[in-house]
Parts: sequence; structure tokens; C-alpha cells
Amino acid sequence: MAFNINLKNTLDQFEGVIDVAIDEAVNLGITEFKDFIVDKKGGEFNLPVFAPLVFEPLVKQNFILPPLRIDAVTIQASRTKNIQTTPIQGRNHTIKEHISNGDFSINIEGLIANDEFTKDYPKGKLFLLKQFLEAPFGLRITHAILNRLGVHEIVIQNYSIPSIDGVKNIQKFSAQAISDEPLELIIRDNA
Repeated sequence: MAFNINLKNTLDQFEGVIDVAIDEAVNLGITEFKDFIVDKKGGEFNLPVFAPLVFEPLVKQNFILPPLRIDAVTIQASRTKNIQTTPIQGRNHTIKEHISNGDFSINIEGLIANDEFTKDYPKGKLFLLKQFLEAPFGLRITHAILNRLGVHEIVIQNYSIPSIDGVKNIQKFSAQAISDEPLELIIRDNA
């Protein structure tokens, strides 16, 4: 049994769809990916912003922090699974039992700058970022990719704020975090 397919006719049918997809990929400022492209004019660096990280306002006990949006950020998320392995006598392998999924390990690397293009050091944003990174609470975040993975809250484990040679108006930072889920307690009268 043989199939005769005219590849040119098949590709011609999809040519219009491919052209639109290419235009959208090239002209990111024109498309409306609302959770990815935040500002067509540009963020801190006058460039289209792709998936910024937003620390949501923190209002707990003695902490009252306004939201902080970081435009230039890269995020790497990885997750391990909790697998119980049991060796069986007489077999050359183990029995695996999936217990649960582990937390996400999240590496954040970013740059902060003043909102306006100035040559001033972003000391206000750095102070606010430091307050978020040192807060003894879980932090609510908005980030297109992390939110799609089900991560809406993180706990910062450690962070670093290195200097950049020859640059005084941009501050680099990195942080390691793990995903967190708020624990809901149900209080019953007749417990």
C-alpha cells in the first residue's frame, strides 16, 4: 500500500498560519500575550518585558511591603519526586513506589534598575528587594511560567547581591527558593 502526498499542496494550506505565527514571534510588541508582555514601551531597560517577576504586597505582623516588579529576570525551576525504593532478594533491581512530588527548587537571577533611565544607583529598589528576600514568611509571587507550574508562593532560602564591573546604575542579584503552599486549617466545633 502506497500513499501519494503532494507536500507542496499540504504546506501551501498552512502557509498563512505559519506566516501569522512567525509575525507574532518576531513582533512581540504587537501581540497580546498579557501575562508575558507587560509593557510594549519597555520596562526598566526600555525593552519589551517578557514574564517579569512580581513580589505581591506583603502585609503580615510587622511587615508592610508594597509590590515589587522585576523586569529583567530569569528563573529556573526543577522538581524532584519522592520515590521509595525497596530491594527484593533474588532480583537485580528494586521496586519503586511513588510517594509524592517534592517541592520545586527555584533559582532566580535578575537585574534591578530605576524606573527612569538614569545613572543613579537603584538604592530604593535594592532596599525593598532586600526586605522581601529577608522576610521570614512565604512570599506571594506572580510570574507567568511559575504560576502555570502551580507555584504561587515561595520561601527564600538564600540570596546573593554581587556587584557588576563598570556599571553603577544596575544591581545584579540571585536567590534560591523553594515552592510553598499555604496550609489550610479547618476548625470544627465538635472535634
